[in-house]
Amino acid sequence: MGSVAAIVIAGGESRRFGADKLDLVGADGRTLLDVTVEGAARVAEPVIVVGPQRALAHEVTWVRESPVGGGPCAALIAGMAAVPVDATHVAVLAGDAPRGADAVPALLTVIDDGAVATVVDAAGREQPLTAVYAATHLREVLATFGDGANASVRAVLDGLRPLTVVSIIDAWGACDDIDVPEDASRLGFD
Repeated sequence: MGSVAAIVIAGGESRRFGADKLDLVGADGRTLLDVTVEGAARVAEPVIVVGPQRALAHEVTWVRESPVGGGPCAALIAGMAAVPVDATHVAVLAGDAPRGADAVPALLTVIDDGAVATVVDAAGREQPLTAVYAATHLREVLATFGDGANASVRAVLDGLRPLTVVSIIDAWGACDDIDVPEDASRLGFD
């Protein structure tokens, strides 16, 4: 396996939550984004965070999607622009899913020569923001999306479908994200 970079998508407006959920603090005093980035740093280097800059305990590369607020596909395109050309794989993680990186080692073992290995949530949906992509294939597909503004990130998976897409069931809580205050309480953030 070659080198793995990580992109953490952290530019959402937290509309359903009602406040900036990435600044929520857990029992250990770390913010939700710090926990997610720390997990990413355990499995990949560099870690690229797409969103507004904020204080973090780890060194990251910050980028912004264009247009700002253009959604996860635009964020993925911006993040890929910062991925080193020698990276063979890219772990893509949602900033509001603190255990997303826990699935990356298993995803790396099943991707083989495939285009993407993704986690499947309890409802049976593939999670494109809890996945490991082959960097070359991801770059090729993203080039067809222009700036990606308001495009569905699931369409990226569909664009990869002529190639091998491997999915594994979430055994790590990697798909557990925070959308509403009840999610935050359940995952230990206030």
